[in-house]
Amino acid sequence: MSKKRITGLIVGLLLSATAHSATVYISDIQFVAIREGLDNNTRAVERGLKSGTPLEVLEQSEGYTKVRTPSGNEGWVADYFLSDNIITRDQLDAMQTELDKSAASREEIAKSLNLSQGKIQELNNLNNTLKEENNALKQQLQEAVNLTKKAQVIVSQNNDASYQLESLKQQADAAIAQSEKLQDTTQQQWFIIGAATLFGGLLLGTLLPMLRRKKNSSGSWG
Repeated sequence: MSKKRITGLIVGLLLSATAHSATVYISDIQFVAIREGLDNNTRAVERGLKSGTPLEVLEQSEGYTKVRTPSGNEGWVADYFLSDNIITRDQLDAMQTELDKSAASREEIAKSLNLSQGKIQELNNLNNTLKEENNALKQQLQEAVNLTKKAQVIVSQNNDASYQLESLKQQADAAIAQSEKLQDTTQQQWFIIGAATLFGGLLLGTLLPMLRRKKNSSGSWG
């Protein structure tokens, strides 16, 4: 066996091994048929493979590739129907799906954000209400403190007034007692004066006739 044939066999085996481990994809053509031979006129073993369908590479020859489909059928397909990478349309579809998911996620996030903002606004309103109530309670407490102070002043003033009234009452009682005492003394004095006047009148009434008779007797002796 010549060296060229040996080298060809080795290259063929390497290519075959490489082909067996490769995966290709239906290109950007919607429907492709897998056929028995290296000709589009041979019988199709499977039809309607969509673009982006992964195919296992079994063998390559003269612009055709023998593949195994996901359903297990084996056949040949022209290389211009194949692509080494996922086609752009499928990538766009996948990206669109991801974008749709992202949009849905954004909508959910937006809803959650709106709900959170609503909760935050409710909490802010509640906080403002509590602050107003707290300020009102503080004002009521201050008013109560002021009223307590005023009540204490009034009570103190009432105690002073009660003491003053009691003192005035005692002074009035003493004045009344003194007045009554003076009144009794005055009545006694007037009684004595009246009695003395009466006694004097009686004494004069008794002495005057006697003096007159004595005077008349003296005149008759002369």
